[in-house]
Amino acid sequence: MKKDLLIFLIKLIPLTLVLGYFWFTSWQVRYPDWLDPVALPFFRLVGVKRWWLALVVEHFTNIIPYIALVLSVPDHIKAWKRGLLALFGGCAVIILGHLIISWAVYYFNLDYGMSKSFYRIILPFYILNDALPFVLWIAFYPHMLTRLFGIKVFEK
Repeated sequence: MKKDLLIFLIKLIPLTLVLGYFWFTSWQVRYPDWLDPVALPFFRLVGVKRWWLALVVEHFTNIIPYIALVLSVPDHIKAWKRGLLALFGGCAVIILGHLIISWAVYYFNLDYGMSKSFYRIILPFYILNDALPFVLWIAFYPHMLTRLFGIKVFEK
């Protein structure tokens, strides 16, 4: 357990720092443009007429810790099929979460404007979105809680 945790942390910390650096220096600004081919049809379907990026773009950062978590799993190379599924499947779920939070921000902003009520209602969406990487990581790698931290949640 200690060796696996050490390997995990040795991979997680630099990966998070490097991916975070690229995210905050260039990818964060480009991400909405990369998302446009999916976002615009989704927004037309659900009736969103304005993407309130200023209110949601900081919460799109959650994709970075998720990618770092998946790539830091011990024996990632051996279990490459699970890793690819976790990486692409999890990123797809996170991107869907970004679209849903954008949708929620649009509709609650229509109803409440930039009032305290708006922020009280939207805060749980932000919290769920920001916690999503860890939840997805546990969903794809439930055995890692026991293997890395000795927490027996999903095992008998």
